Amino acid sequence: MPSENTCGLDNITSALCDQYAQDGVVFIKQALHPDWLMLLEMGLQRVMANALQQKHLFYAGEDREFIETVRNFDVTPEIQRLVYDSPIADMVGKLIGSENIWLYSDEFFVKDGGGCGRTPWHQDMPYYPMAGTQIASMWISLDPISKAECLETIPGTHRQTMFDGFNPMAVSEDPTMPYYDAELPPLPDIEAERDKWNIQSWDITPGDVIVLHPAVLHGGGPTLPGGRRRAITIRLYGDDITYAERPPTAPTVPLTPGLSQQLNPGDPLRSPWYPRIRPLPEHQRV
Repeated sequence: MPSENTCGLDNITSALCDQYAQDGVVFIKQALHPDWLMLLEMGLQRVMANALQQKHLFYAGEDREFIETVRNFDVTPEIQRLVYDSPIADMVGKLIGSENIWLYSDEFFVKDGGGCGRTPWHQDMPYYPMAGTQIASMWISLDPISKAECLETIPGTHRQTMFDGFNPMAVSEDPTMPYYDAELPPLPDIEAERDKWNIQSWDITPGDVIVLHPAVLHGGGPTLPGGRRRAITIRLYGDDITYAERPPTAPTVPLTPGLSQQLNPGDPLRSPWYPRIRPLPEHQRV
């Protein structure tokens, strides 16, 4: 019988690769076996119980508050096993056309209890110290969710303007308030003019995944009363990604002290901060 990794790769057709290059986003039905979702659930439980793992609050103190945590891979063995052992890295590698794959980061978004606010519209790429095309984020939900609660994307925007990011500390005041407030153009108010944009989302059954280029404009839907949405984004990149500087008015995300002392703009993005996932490192081989 084929291995689970081989089954995952069967989802990545040449047509899907072409769609990813054109749209910067693809939806894949039942891409992950329930065992991988079980491992992810165990990892989330460990993260939420870990008082030392920093948890950031969006809309802190408001009814729409929700939790975000980043770099869980570093402190969570279940997330390490998911990234190394599941077909995720193989699927992304085939989709972006790179045999070599590195992990940039992972990030949980926990919207539990219903009534949680939406994640503001943004691109991830402005926050990252990188340039290049061979990169993808796989978004995985542990919960069944409707299109209204799902991650929303605007296909093709990865090939257009790179905007400033939103300021996470000011989302209650203005979800388009610039993060750097320097050099990059400000975000448009997409939520106020939704009918002017080609917004795409899906009804999700656990096992479905969304893969998007981090330069695609996207935002997360709110949770409806009584609902919950626990999702992780796993960000992986390939050979052509290089180190790039961002405006000095704010740090890149996640915070990576010392990176600018090790790399010059245009250098391949190689650092102990970003572990190699494929080919599988020798220390991970049985």
